[in-house]
Amino acid sequence: MLVDEELGGWPDDQVTRILNPVDCRRVMSDLRRHAQNTNGVLLLYFVGHGTVTMNGDLVLAVSDTLADEPDVTGLEYSKIRSVLLGSPAKVKAVVLDCCYSGRAIDVLAGDRQHLADITDVRGTYTLTAADRTAHAGQADTYTAFTGELLDLIGAGVVGGPPVLTFAELYPHLRHRLIARNLPRPNQRGTDTADKCPVAKNASGEAPTAGQAAQLSRLKASDHATHIAPPAQSRVPGKRPEAPPTRRRFHRRTIVLGTLAVGVVGAAAGAAVKFWPESDKFADQNASALAFSPDGRTLAAATYASDSRLWDVATGDTIAVLSDQDDMSSLAFSPNGKTLATGNFYDVRLRDARTGVTTVKLNTPQTESLVFSFDGKTLATGGEGGVRLWDVATGRTITTLTRQDRDMRSVSLSPNGKTLAGSDQVYIDGKVVGCWLWDVATGRTTATLIKEPTYSVVFSPDGKSLATGGEGGVRLWDVATGRTMTTFMGGITYSVVFSPDGKSLATGGEGGVRLWDVATGRSTHTVTDHVSDSVAFSPDGKVLARGTTFHGVDGPGEGIWLWKLQ
Repeated sequence: MLVDEELGGWPDDQVTRILNPVDCRRVMSDLRRHAQNTNGVLLLYFVGHGTVTMNGDLVLAVSDTLADEPDVTGLEYSKIRSVLLGSPAKVKAVVLDCCYSGRAIDVLAGDRQHLADITDVRGTYTLTAADRTAHAGQADTYTAFTGELLDLIGAGVVGGPPVLTFAELYPHLRHRLIARNLPRPNQRGTDTADKCPVAKNASGEAPTAGQAAQLSRLKASDHATHIAPPAQSRVPGKRPEAPPTRRRFHRRTIVLGTLAVGVVGAAAGAAVKFWPESDKFADQNASALAFSPDGRTLAAATYASDSRLWDVATGDTIAVLSDQDDMSSLAFSPNGKTLATGNFYDVRLRDARTGVTTVKLNTPQTESLVFSFDGKTLATGGEGGVRLWDVATGRTITTLTRQDRDMRSVSLSPNGKTLAGSDQVYIDGKVVGCWLWDVATGRTTATLIKEPTYSVVFSPDGKSLATGGEGGVRLWDVATGRTMTTFMGGITYSVVFSPDGKSLATGGEGGVRLWDVATGRSTHTVTDHVSDSVAFSPDGKVLARGTTFHGVDGPGEGIWLWKLQ
């Protein structure tokens, strides 16, 4: 849009693109250099991930920013502000399309000073996609905010002036975003920086006399530069005269994009066959889902209703598990003969074909279940901590944690030697997070993270572990206990690897996403609606999503299936 001659008209060499940077120090160096070399209009447009430090300061993420160390591995906005203040540019404009972007306007926590008090220099303008706490809209072809801005500029403002400024665009942009029930944008300007031209008005309707007069006054202002400078005329056979040497550019736009973990084109991953949200596989809530090893049966654990076994091909009910209320977890044994289910009172082993209970295991509220790869051991996690059970005898083999610890999720490595478990609730000052245990000795071998974590799962080769929680999704090296990738997909309730280990599916506040494990990039956003559980079929060709009721704006509770081609 910026370099389009019919819209922005900026010379291409005055638009600097910094896409998916890795080193925040290099980015700050580039920003400082361009800021110092601009004396007219300096525009910084950031689209990507925003997060906050422990003190509440806004941080713009780069590709390798760690969610637990944003102040060290990300771009602190306070430093960017200092760079802008040091620039000789008469107009300094910042557009932030990211979560928590409103903190660039309201407060920089720590010293609790209003930003206006520390950036009130002549000609400063800030436009943000959200407020202090809101998350920016989910990404489609563009992020919601940037998409609406581009649509607005592309269509133009009917009856508006020939040149659209920030002041002219803002009320229309705000109206569009509110109409779509997206976060409300915010703006703050000093002096007359909001009159800075952004693009030509694509609407063909001529302005009124009053609007034309206002445009004339705008052009007369010392900072109202032309949208497109006139090209130098050329005489045939004569080389054009070289422009005089200048140390600074009159205008400079820096487009900084860190969507390395955002949505990329469909060619980056497997194709997904989408059905409308109204086309549910089953119209009942589902807090946990599991496919049978042959992929023919889908088991769903439900709250306040009967859990069921479904025929995947026909959608017919195979069995109703009415003998266990408020089921919270379930898992099939590797041979497909046994289904384990858990709720507040006990864990039950069932005939996987009929759903009939064969064994009851007495253990408090169970949130997670997983069989060992040989099917001989069952691991349970819940209010009773983490326990290992002998499937043949129904007896406890060992307890790996204190019984007062509420374990939300457990996962066994393919070789059965390591168990991962996560805790989500702060009780009596206990530290929550994710840990690894040596199954043979019962000792803790690593503490991976100290934040509420809702889901853990080992990769098929056992070398990495994926976690999902309040800080989004992370991939860990099991051998070293160090973070390999931070996906930053928002609050996440469920994570699962594809059978080949190349993809990761996540479900949470940001909906359901598919990720490329090798690159850390999101290949698809399957749905934007809140999701509680996701599951791959054994052949990796079907993805299931389950949810309990989350507000009135979404499709409600239910189960959906998507084919991956």
